[in-house]
Amino acid sequence: MSSLSTESTPRERLDRAISVLGRVRMYWRGVAAMIAVGLSISLALALTTKRVWRSEATLVYRETIQTGRDTQSSAARAARLGPKLKDTLTARGTLAGVIEEFGLYPEKTARSMVEAVEEMKGHVGFRAQSSDTYVISFTHDDPHVAQQVAARLTQILIEDYRRASVGAATMTRDFLREELAEASAKVEEASRALATFLARNPQFQWGLNDSPYAPAPQPLGPPGAPAPAAARVAPAQPARPVDPQLAALERQLARVEALLGAARSPGAPGQPLPPSVVEAQRARDAAAAAVASAEAALAEKLTTVTPLHPDAIAAKRRVEAAKGQLAAAESALGLVRAGLTAVPRDEARALTPSRRAALEAERSALLRQIAGLRARAGGGRAEAGGEASRSPRAPAGSAADGDVLRGARGPDEGAEQRVIELETEWHRLRLDLERAREYLKTVQANERAANLSADAAEDKSETELDILDPAYLPSRPDRGRGRVLFAGAAVTFFFALGVAGARVLLNDTLYDGGDIHALGGPALLAAMPELPARPPLRERAIVSAYGPEPSSAPGYGHEPPSAPGYADEPPHAPPHITEPPHAPPDPDAAPPDLAPEDALPDHLDLDGADVLPESSWSAPALACVGARPLSYAPSAAFGEPEVEILGADVDPEGCGVFELLRGAPAAALAALRVLRHRLDQRRGGEPLAVAVVSPGRAEGKTALATRLAMTLAEAERARVLLVEGHLARPRVAALLGLRLPARAGFSEQLRRRMAGQIRPLGVVAVSPSLSVLAEPSLEAGYPEALHSVHFDAALRTLRRYYDYVVIDGPPVLGSGDANVIEAASDGILLVARASVTRASSLTRAAEQIGERRILGVVLNDVAPRPVARKRIEVEAPAT
Repeated sequence: MSSLSTESTPRERLDRAISVLGRVRMYWRGVAAMIAVGLSISLALALTTKRVWRSEATLVYRETIQTGRDTQSSAARAARLGPKLKDTLTARGTLAGVIEEFGLYPEKTARSMVEAVEEMKGHVGFRAQSSDTYVISFTHDDPHVAQQVAARLTQILIEDYRRASVGAATMTRDFLREELAEASAKVEEASRALATFLARNPQFQWGLNDSPYAPAPQPLGPPGAPAPAAARVAPAQPARPVDPQLAALERQLARVEALLGAARSPGAPGQPLPPSVVEAQRARDAAAAAVASAEAALAEKLTTVTPLHPDAIAAKRRVEAAKGQLAAAESALGLVRAGLTAVPRDEARALTPSRRAALEAERSALLRQIAGLRARAGGGRAEAGGEASRSPRAPAGSAADGDVLRGARGPDEGAEQRVIELETEWHRLRLDLERAREYLKTVQANERAANLSADAAEDKSETELDILDPAYLPSRPDRGRGRVLFAGAAVTFFFALGVAGARVLLNDTLYDGGDIHALGGPALLAAMPELPARPPLRERAIVSAYGPEPSSAPGYGHEPPSAPGYADEPPHAPPHITEPPHAPPDPDAAPPDLAPEDALPDHLDLDGADVLPESSWSAPALACVGARPLSYAPSAAFGEPEVEILGADVDPEGCGVFELLRGAPAAALAALRVLRHRLDQRRGGEPLAVAVVSPGRAEGKTALATRLAMTLAEAERARVLLVEGHLARPRVAALLGLRLPARAGFSEQLRRRMAGQIRPLGVVAVSPSLSVLAEPSLEAGYPEALHSVHFDAALRTLRRYYDYVVIDGPPVLGSGDANVIEAASDGILLVARASVTRASSLTRAAEQIGERRILGVVLNDVAPRPVARKRIEVEAPAT
């Protein structure tokens, strides 16, 4: 059996596995035969195998100039470069050229170059030895050819790699040169656009930090006061006359519009604003760029996460904060353009709805006054329109509301829009030029590195695949006869052991108690060790017990006459069985030569002299073996006892039937006594009929039943009767060496009862507490009596006179006799013979009998090491 118990500890499972693996030794003959055949085949292959020589060359990947283009580690580069080099080496074109150059594999080349290439692929080897070294090998039956081909493959691989490196470097350089030309053209275009703008607007000069339109800081004083001369900037055109009232209304309007956005001012009350419009415009542009960056980051985040993700929520908050800063920057820009240098303290509080409504009304009134003044001024609108048409770009709409003032722009409003357009164009042109120059610098750096890499690749100085160890001439064959023999021997050993292991795993024969536990069926009660072989018992005739009743027989109760083996025993004690000299015969042995049935005195006259001399008859003979009288229970019909002792086994030269226990090892006696203990627990003080059966023949049930009966009767602890239950093949009398008359046979007594002759059941006393009811020959006189109702009635009668009735039952499989025994008994012991009984047979036997009365399994004949035994179809007498 190969399975392990699932309810065992790890140590038990390990011991179980070792025990199962040890069973491989049972098949040593098959293993030896397979090893012999395998070694012979390996030797033949080794003698016919050609020697193969291997030559190797080692390549190294070197870097001499670092251009900064390769940022991979050495391990990543090896993982990328190794497969590429291997594919290049094993390409069909490369191998075909080498085959034609050296004339390799002429037979396969004559058929097809594809076959030759496939053959060569099996002889070409490539492996990465470390992060920067690679090994190329080639095997051939000629060492010089192996060296030359390996060197040629190395040279081809280096040339292909260098060619590929130069081509890639040249292609990269040419591409970057074109990109450099495009970047230079973009810089030139941006510079030309900026120069054109400066030529049209001379007030702008390259290199100044601010625009010429940036206003100087306003002096303190009433609105409209002239600024210091140092703070004023000369206008580019002659100043037009300005209406003071109109200028005052416009300043007041700018103040109201600024106050409408005072709540979004970036500073606290009284805090200075940016010193100029340019600075405020820069702050506003920076805030707008921050808003755009935050919105771009939010859009990018939403492509990978959901809007409810914490990262998306944080990005939304940054967008809102940037928008708030943009609003504050725009409010500050409006305040600066209105001429304020700080946030008014009295207007810095948050606008209430009433306050905002008042400011909106004041703003509307100012707009109407300004519109009226400009309408009275006359041709100011036409002049403003002419200036707008002369500007480089049409001004955009004002930020004011869409009232009538938007339809009639004045000359001052047109000038303001023109300044805004010029400033925007100025900053855009400068930004374009700066971006073009940065891109040009990047392209120039890349183009310089590409030029350097291309020059280095052409000069073989940047990255070079060079030979570290050239191909050598091999001095020892890579695959010679010794290696073939060793490989064949190793394969043979593993194959033979594998076959033996498979046989162990597929074998369901029971070998030890672990196999019984693994079945999960009836419990294992005891394991009987293998007993040494012993000769069969000497055949003896019984002494007739006819005469006076045992209770009134003269001499009963006195010390029996001395006999060999009984000299030192007390009166009425059983024979001494502690150290018997012999053991039961081997079940594999042939049956002993018994006298034919007609040689036995079937018509034995118990009153004559056919048995023993007349001096040993009747009650004195029973007293000699220490047999005690039965407790007579006269029948109601005849007034006679139901069981009587027909005779006794008197062995003056030995110990009688107890010779079977002499010489038995202590482990066997211990197993029998453990089994007796379990039966005592089951009996509970009541008579118990135990049937000993086995799944098949030659499994030792007769020997076990006999020894179990002797153990139960040991030291007169119980009255035991051994009954022959296998009437088809009786073996009890032959095993005990008893010559019984025909009328003493169990089947004959049952037959007489079936014929209407009611007589007491006659038994033979073999010890003070052990009796036998068996068949006189190896074939029962009437085996069909087992299936009669008298068989069951006889067992019920015997249970009233004996504490134990041990029945030597038939095999379970193949007939229904065991089921009859099971119905007439109180318990069933299933006997399995180690190395003979199969697990499937034991399982089917247990299923046929049923679990109602099965007490357990007794594993018989357990060897210290598992052995392979042949099943004996004809059961020997020793079984």
